[in-house]
Amino acid sequence: MKYRPEDLTRLPRSVEYREQRVYLIDQRLIPREFKIIGLKTVEEVARAIKTMQVRGAPAIGAAAAFGLALYAETSGAGSREEFLDGFYRAYEILKNTRPTAVNLFWALSRIKRLVEENLESPIDEIRKLIVAEAQKIADEDVEANLRMGHIGAEILPEGNILTHCNAGSLATVHLGTVGAVLRVMHREGKLRLLWVDETRPVLQGARLSAWEYHYDGIPLKLIADNMAGFVMQQGKVDAIIVGADRIVANGDFANKIGTYTLAVLAKEHGIPFFTVAPLSTIDMSLKSGKEIPIEERSEEEVLTCGGCRIAPEVDVYNPAFDVTPHKYLTGIITERGVVYPPFERNLKRLFREEP
Repeated sequence: MKYRPEDLTRLPRSVEYREQRVYLIDQRLIPREFKIIGLKTVEEVARAIKTMQVRGAPAIGAAAAFGLALYAETSGAGSREEFLDGFYRAYEILKNTRPTAVNLFWALSRIKRLVEENLESPIDEIRKLIVAEAQKIADEDVEANLRMGHIGAEILPEGNILTHCNAGSLATVHLGTVGAVLRVMHREGKLRLLWVDETRPVLQGARLSAWEYHYDGIPLKLIADNMAGFVMQQGKVDAIIVGADRIVANGDFANKIGTYTLAVLAKEHGIPFFTVAPLSTIDMSLKSGKEIPIEERSEEEVLTCGGCRIAPEVDVYNPAFDVTPHKYLTGIITERGVVYPPFERNLKRLFREEP
């Protein structure tokens, strides 16, 4: 690969584990304040995931894994049974934080499986295995993002790119899924302009994407979500790339609410539409997007903006994600290459070829 992470961004990792603390960038404070907080308990990590202090499917997965590492190193359990009881409690607490992003369950299950494969080992050895595996999950995410960045930059057209929500460095351990592609394209002079949707109602595009890409010197224009179709109609978008919280066996995928609308508009205007995601985001156990659980969040996210009320007391429907049918998708950029239609066959092939 041509570039290293430090060649592409000045941002630190969004989530790390050291000295019995889970450190993460508090994303609720951006862009007003950049602050790294240290979490000392599994409950604090779970709360950070629930309240979106940490967000983005890969970052959530890494944070949850580090939550189990935190339990492993701080548990005072004196017996194997006590340690395992506490481990399964921690696992359930973290598992029940957010329902849509599959990376959360993938990371937790990976560590749970490792523990169950080593039940006869001494407790101290199991503790070390958990911590090492959590760190491995985080390091693999950075490596996968870097690979996707190079692959995506190679196949996407030179010109103007539109993105929705935040699939940048803040949504992963480092660099981002979409973020890595954009950063490599920028480094190579292929990205003329980045269009950033504000992403109502929580404004992850305006607050987070615009902040981190501006920080790294990427030329961008921020637009309200309902402007995207007009920008496409004017011929100002050459490709659209978004992240994903769960991709299923037929290629349908869940991403931040508003993604489906963009996909339909892209189809109408003949614009390539890609999602960028690591293998850990692909859930082959679900056959179609109709089976993906969709998180519904507080009505206050719609009724207020920046703490100010913008609507009367009315009923609110606030799904955090929508599902884009695979028929609108040009391709899926992964760390093992680009998956094109027919997705059901080619996703199976991707996993058969996995070492």
